[in-house]
Amino acid sequence: MTQKESQVPHLDAFIFRIAEQRRYSDYTVRNYKNSVEEWWEWLNQNDFFRGDISKIEKRIAKDYVAELARKYSRNTLHNKISALRSFYKFLIQTKDAETDPFSLIRLPKTKRSLPVFLNQAQIPELMEAPKDSAQKSHKSGPRADFERACDTLILEMLYATGMRVSEICSIKWSDIDDERRIIRVLGKGNKVRFCPYGNKAAEALSEWRQAVSGRPSANGAVLSTYSGAKMYPRYIQRILKKYLSQSNLPMNITPHKLRHSFATHLVNENVNLRALQEMLGHANLSTTQIYTHLGTKQLQAEYNRHHPRA
Repeated sequence: MTQKESQVPHLDAFIFRIAEQRRYSDYTVRNYKNSVEEWWEWLNQNDFFRGDISKIEKRIAKDYVAELARKYSRNTLHNKISALRSFYKFLIQTKDAETDPFSLIRLPKTKRSLPVFLNQAQIPELMEAPKDSAQKSHKSGPRADFERACDTLILEMLYATGMRVSEICSIKWSDIDDERRIIRVLGKGNKVRFCPYGNKAAEALSEWRQAVSGRPSANGAVLSTYSGAKMYPRYIQRILKKYLSQSNLPMNITPHKLRHSFATHLVNENVNLRALQEMLGHANLSTTQIYTHLGTKQLQAEYNRHHPRA
């Protein structure tokens, strides 16, 4: 990640740690960087600041959080404090600081909203969209076949595995076990997990292999653009919007919301939550359990159908 050198002491090293070593998303890295820079700017306007970001009194941190609380929502405040705690944890680990001035500050409780997702009846429409689009446009030739196979594989893999968009872009051919239909995924925090995939995704993968046969892949990456460059998240976001529009499906669906769809549909089919936790790469089961709330409509329908006094 190429960035202009920061004026904040130790920030460049911190960003390198979370971006390159811990593999945080670009979105998270940007927010953490902004949070630390805002803290640094505020400190320089404070009469009690003596120029050393590693030696800050807890009362100053408390004043700062009080000011943030007047400007931001609980969710944003939570994220900013978390970023600053991570920064000071890094400084303590590198022995550039002895204490975290935010250690005694309680994180505000955040409101966890239910994920947005496609229902199961809508999924086939989206999966067939690349083929339908190619038929309607009457486009043919190597490039058209390549892009149709690529787009089909992307959609199938997003829904079949529940992978994050950054993870999809990073898959290498050596990560795929065709016989067991398992993909080795390097996720957040360099944690390895194994994601199974089914028949439809296997068919899309087989067709994609034929489309890229004889073409050099970018660093052994499975996905690539027609020019041979490694796949990138913006491309995937763009093609998803294209097929949502063509299928008259909700335009607020993102690659991450296909991940929500994957999880929700498995919960609706009574998947073991521990297994789902492993497939999604969640560190805590409580993160996975949010999908159980999405099954309440199904429970209500079952109740209304079968209870004698419903």
